[in-house]
Amino acid sequence: MKMSRLLAAAALLLSATAARATSSTTFWTPATTYVQPYLVPHLTYDTYVSERSAFQNDYGLTVGVLPFEKLQAEVGIDSFMPGLASTNLYLNAKLGVPEGAFGEWSPGLSGGIYGVGFKSDVSDFDILHAELGKTFPMIGALTVGGYYGLNDKLLVSSSGDVQRAGFMAGWTSPDVVLNLTGLNKINFTADVQTGKNAFGAVGGGIGLYFTPAIDILTGPVFFFDSNATTMLPGPGIRGTGRPDWLWTVQLDVDLDWHKLVPAAAAPKA
Repeated sequence: MKMSRLLAAAALLLSATAARATSSTTFWTPATTYVQPYLVPHLTYDTYVSERSAFQNDYGLTVGVLPFEKLQAEVGIDSFMPGLASTNLYLNAKLGVPEGAFGEWSPGLSGGIYGVGFKSDVSDFDILHAELGKTFPMIGALTVGGYYGLNDKLLVSSSGDVQRAGFMAGWTSPDVVLNLTGLNKINFTADVQTGKNAFGAVGGGIGLYFTPAIDILTGPVFFFDSNATTMLPGPGIRGTGRPDWLWTVQLDVDLDWHKLVPAAAAPKA
């Protein structure tokens, strides 16, 4: 009986639904107004590889922290392994107003910070960002925004020029719902963050949703200054070269613990 309950709970957990199964990024950037739902943990495992080089693996956790309908917030942490503990941890936080909060016309708004490290001269990028987004029929979700880095010693090009601010934009296509066994739906995403620094890149790919809460995003990321990726002490490029692009595979899982709590039984007559 105990084993059957554990299996039932696990099945329910893996089939949990969420507004979106991806983390609060589009593909490479935080150019999305989506915020993780309240008390729903989001787990991510990202790889970026090429034939000669790779980033360290990213293990991330994000969770929503506000219970309000029209004002949402999330906090998260990323660990890039293997690596030194003092330089491979990054914090992030985000506050957002969801699309349609004040009427069908109202866009989504969000702002936050990411790249918050623990060594000011090595890994503490402190990048502020803000976005505005709107979903259109037949087009999908479009988001535009910008960023500004508080640490001008780390947000530089490979030639040493300060590159601490720039433009961000993202796009997510409408869902192509399949409802097949093992493949619930697919969609397509693309985004860009300007600047010849460690974060400046453009990427895009396909999202494969095994359930509404479990998906894999995969596709290429092209860097505007591939040599600047050496400024990332945690996820910095490792290998024998500095490629202009890497291929990424991103596994995302939402864990909606609320689905594991059974509804209260109706009172007997």
